Amino acid sequence: MESRLITAAFLVCFFSITCAGTMPDYIKICHRNDPELSKCVKQSVHNLRPYLSKGIKEINVPALEPLYIGDLNILEASSGGITVKAKKLNVYGASNFEITKMRASTQNKRFDFELILPHLQGDGQYEINGNILALPIKGSGPFVGNFTNFVAYVRVTYDVKSVNDIEYFDIKEFALKIRTGKGKLRLDNLFNGDKVIGDVINQTINDNFELFTNEVIAPIARALEIKFLAITTKILENFTYNELFPV
Repeated sequence: MESRLITAAFLVCFFSITCAGTMPDYIKICHRNDPELSKCVKQSVHNLRPYLSKGIKEINVPALEPLYIGDLNILEASSGGITVKAKKLNVYGASNFEITKMRASTQNKRFDFELILPHLQGDGQYEINGNILALPIKGSGPFVGNFTNFVAYVRVTYDVKSVNDIEYFDIKEFALKIRTGKGKLRLDNLFNGDKVIGDVINQTINDNFELFTNEVIAPIARALEIKFLAITTKILENFTYNELFPV
């Protein structure tokens, strides 16, 4: 009887090691009953950062550097008398996030975490027309922005679905909110290149940076939400629930 128990234990260990050995380096396994599950998930996500930066070709995850947003309607005229559009928008530095708080629960099938983005840079083309801070503003051309210490709050809820009797993650909700930090914007070619007026407008925006970014951050957050959901889904669909969160 004792020899059978030893043999069974050996087979379980062997099977576990073999399965773990098949997992790629960018996946850090967390056991679902781990009393420090939140800490493990945090480390697992941090472990992904350098791979996300360059992309993971074997599972078709695109590079996060730069993160291409493309064209985005940021504000419509009805939102306060100003229209703001971005085109060919690229964001740099999104892979350098640092998770500051994490709460993971496989029982509730939910992850809540807070992360800080120490430095982001964005560039592209803009179109703007309307009034901002009682000043008329109009122009189109290239822009560049530098942003520091933006904070993101992320909530992920999921279910476990069965495909051919194999369980996989099924994301039900991926919600992202951003609290703006500090930064600086530069809009070139305002008022058809009038440098004097353009400098005044740029200075006014940067003197009221938090107020301005609070007006435009919601649609940007939604665009980021869609991008990160696509990346998360692409990773999770390539591994079973038991591979990522064994008992």
